[in-house]
Amino acid sequence: DTRSSKPNPLDEVKSLIFYLDILYRNVYDDLISDPDIMNGSSNFNITFGSWVGADKDGNPYVTTKVTKEALKIYSNQIISIYKEKIIELSDDFSVSTNFVDCPNRLQRRIKNYSILLNKEFDHYSKINFDEPFRIFLSLVFHRLENFQLNNKGYKSFNEFLEDMEIFQNSVNEVFGKNFRISKLDDFVDYVKQFEFHGVTLDIRQNSSVINSKKGKIYKDFINLIKEIPELQNIYGQKVFNSIILSMTKSHQDLLNLFNLCTSLIPDKNIPSLTPLIEEIEELQSSHLILDEMLKNKKYNKFIKTLKRNNQEVMLGYSDSNKDGGIIASQWNVYKAQISLFKIAKKNNININFFHGRGGTISRGGGPTYDSIMSQPKGTISSQIRYTEQGEVISDKYSTHYLAFENLKLGSAAFINTSSSTLESNLKYENIFEELSHNSYSKYRSLVDKNNLINYFENVTPVNLLSTLNIGSRPVKRSNKVTSLDNYRAIPWVFGWAQTRNTLTGWYGAGTAFESLISKYGIQKVRRIYETSNFFQNLISNIEMTVFKSDLKISKLYVDELVGEEYQDIYEDILVESKLVIKMIKQIKQNSELLNDNKVLKNTLNIRNAYLDPLSLIQVSLMKKMRKKELSQFENNALLLSINGLAAGLRNTG
Repeated sequence: DTRSSKPNPLDEVKSLIFYLDILYRNVYDDLISDPDIMNGSSNFNITFGSWVGADKDGNPYVTTKVTKEALKIYSNQIISIYKEKIIELSDDFSVSTNFVDCPNRLQRRIKNYSILLNKEFDHYSKINFDEPFRIFLSLVFHRLENFQLNNKGYKSFNEFLEDMEIFQNSVNEVFGKNFRISKLDDFVDYVKQFEFHGVTLDIRQNSSVINSKKGKIYKDFINLIKEIPELQNIYGQKVFNSIILSMTKSHQDLLNLFNLCTSLIPDKNIPSLTPLIEEIEELQSSHLILDEMLKNKKYNKFIKTLKRNNQEVMLGYSDSNKDGGIIASQWNVYKAQISLFKIAKKNNININFFHGRGGTISRGGGPTYDSIMSQPKGTISSQIRYTEQGEVISDKYSTHYLAFENLKLGSAAFINTSSSTLESNLKYENIFEELSHNSYSKYRSLVDKNNLINYFENVTPVNLLSTLNIGSRPVKRSNKVTSLDNYRAIPWVFGWAQTRNTLTGWYGAGTAFESLISKYGIQKVRRIYETSNFFQNLISNIEMTVFKSDLKISKLYVDELVGEEYQDIYEDILVESKLVIKMIKQIKQNSELLNDNKVLKNTLNIRNAYLDPLSLIQVSLMKKMRKKELSQFENNALLLSINGLAAGLRNTG
């Protein structure tokens, strides 16, 4: 089906709540108590983050007001879970004063609440007259229920935490250690983990907005920064994990953000400041950006005293792929981690990487375990963060089993690859550098064609994306698109995939592999493949993506929707497709693609049988639309074909 109206940012927050509920209620506890994980790491911890409701980059609808409303939604969810757990605990602590004394501190707190919550106290003191522990938890329940509503409710997270610690200390004083105490201790730890917000929010904004120092969007960003101390007081100190600066191109971009924050709020209230490095040129110079940032004495002190010596850097897969193609993107992200790690070590700080992975291979997607294991060993030492995009959340987190298994795989990969000793594929650096360069050159030869954007917009249904109402964020950075830069990565990948052409995940690889084999010989390339996790993961992802392409179907779009002047673009894509298939077969010594993954191969083949009719319908309806002969019924059918192909391909960009 298709949406009748475009969702707003708060609709997107509400849609996320279902999945968070699964994580909060069972999965988190199961993960931190799983023997396989805990035996691998004694200090293991997992947190859940979100920028839904706080991602201001390119989305003018995410205002300060929206972010505050989003926090209320997130807060209501976690507090509802706290209330359930409080009820369970009150049953466990129904002990009478005939058997134990009530510690003085707890008595004083109950007395205070007998005034604040006089009606509730009168009620519980009658039915639980000799059960002070139970009475106290019942009063805590009512304070949670009235959070931020009136004087009876908690005004801040710290008030609630103080109550729980008073209760915990009182129970320990009276009972000592037993099963019930362990359950209480687990709950207090749980509360400290999730505070009054549940997920930690990342605020994201584009560097161009910060640097402009003017305009409505800039002023709204300032308003949000000013609100941070009060929101931390209400929801907990960890409510904001970081402010992510997208399109960070120089150290000055981040310092501009830092100086802005220090001018508005106390340093202690500033969340981590995370540069998002997302284009090829910036990835290549990322270590210089970090080094220059840390030369600023004030910022260096901020990191070392207030951020526990930790600097987070987010690595962008989507825009780097759109900018340079799959191999250049993957290699430069890999290489950037090594150079950033070395600079961090030189400056005596810890570097933490945040991988901005999309749902598709073109945007850094693919199997989470393999992706983490293919990172440079030693660069993941204390923590790792990675994104899960909206289009894959239902596949990975819609049930307790799926959510647990996906997070356990990610956790296992993190534990297995964690190391304080830097190891990498830099012994193959020159070879991978050549591979990246040749792939980049071939990719840019396509996207720099003068008529490529016209071809893309005419042969794909990308201009219909905004009518699908699948997200609150505008599809394009500007209404007038004259170059690839104006397109966001998601519609760029989405548009090509709709025509059964997944070139964003493989174009340029065939030429690069052929050049590599020609220069070094197939035997050496195979040895590299056998010994390099990075190369294995790269080829595996490219192989799966090119297998999903059906350029015979793509040819129908070209023949029916564009003229002869564009045929050369299609022919170029077709030749590169055949070449990448040939090269992968040679390197892996397989007669067919995915021969070593029969289950995936069969799944994709079966799926294609259902996709072909949808593609034929889509081409026919797009042709009628261009002639302005489309009825309302047919227009709805066209939109449904887009949704159907996206679901079948499991690829919305």
